[in-house]
Amino acid sequence: MAKLIKKARKIPLSFAKLKGRIRKTLRDYSGVLDECALTNTRRLFYLSIIAIPLRVLNILLFTTKSYDTELLKTWSNGIIASHLALLIIMAAFFLITRKLKSKADANKTMYVLQYLVVLIIMASGVAIVTIDQLVATNITPFLLTCIVSGLVFLIRPLISFIIYLVSYLAYYNLLALTTSSQEILLSNRVNGITAVGIGFFLSVILWHYNYTNIVQKRRINLQQKQLEQMAYYDSLTDLPNRRLLEKLIKQESDLMQRHGHDTVIIILDIDNFKEINDTYGHPVGDSLLRQLADFLKSEVRQSDTVFRFGGEEFIILMPKTSPEEGYAFAERLRKLILDSKFAVGPVELQITSSFGVSSMRGISGNTLEDYYLAADKALYIAKQHGKNRVEAACVAEK
Repeated sequence: MAKLIKKARKIPLSFAKLKGRIRKTLRDYSGVLDECALTNTRRLFYLSIIAIPLRVLNILLFTTKSYDTELLKTWSNGIIASHLALLIIMAAFFLITRKLKSKADANKTMYVLQYLVVLIIMASGVAIVTIDQLVATNITPFLLTCIVSGLVFLIRPLISFIIYLVSYLAYYNLLALTTSSQEILLSNRVNGITAVGIGFFLSVILWHYNYTNIVQKRRINLQQKQLEQMAYYDSLTDLPNRRLLEKLIKQESDLMQRHGHDTVIIILDIDNFKEINDTYGHPVGDSLLRQLADFLKSEVRQSDTVFRFGGEEFIILMPKTSPEEGYAFAERLRKLILDSKFAVGPVELQITSSFGVSSMRGISGNTLEDYYLAADKALYIAKQHGKNRVEAACVAEK
């Protein structure tokens, strides 16, 4: 008796697990539907390339043979009509998907096509098997369409279940129109359940496999972006850091040698920043750095890049810019910063900044340290001459 009670207690738990698995299988997969629609469109394109010549071959095989009885003629004409209709449909799918397959984003047409093609393939299997019952008892075409639909197209389980259910109901009823033997009809109906079960099982397995792959790829891409953010961007200001600057400096140096243009490096340093931290605290200093970073990003050109080099020091890389243009820009930026007020809670700060401007042309060497040294010397001169000023480095032309 105790054993029976234990078993009875386990039944609700097992049912709950089964219910959970079914819910998980039929859940909403909207996050991956776009990628699946794109994949299905490409697969439909290649499937149509294979299906068109096969349909032509089937039609030729049936049209080259003559039949004596009306039953055989009816059967042959029905099969030819089925393959001809499928040929026309596949040709239309080929023309449509030839343009769609190269698109990067899914659209409504792709969504409609992916479901429409599965319905048509399943309907063709039902139609051919129904006509075949006039002379044969096999259901191979229906079995093949169930397998092809399950193996080729990525259809979410709930929709796949509905498609296979509707297909089987059509198969179940239409077979009775052409099958004279009740024993054969019963056998084919039972075998049809197996065919539908195999197709749906393959469809669910394929969907789950691809869904898992898509989710894993997205997770990996997200992790890579996070690692890149950590490696190349400053955590306080979200500006590119020294590592990314080194990488871009090498690229820009190669471009300068190849195309002959000039590029300017500007170093910006907040004057008396230590006093701000000592007076108001580091949180206020951090907020000031973030606000200044946003301010600098809003003022530079789209082709320019602002970096946080460390502490209160920022670097602006300005490709295709002459030293005169770089100096004028730094002077304008200095005045804008001088006239701006940075509010951190109740604290309102007005700051000044010093600039060192240097052309990358004429610098011996092509590393960040080489280019930085020239601009840093100019910045040092600006600090020595009273701060809140712009100084340009003097470099010899090569």
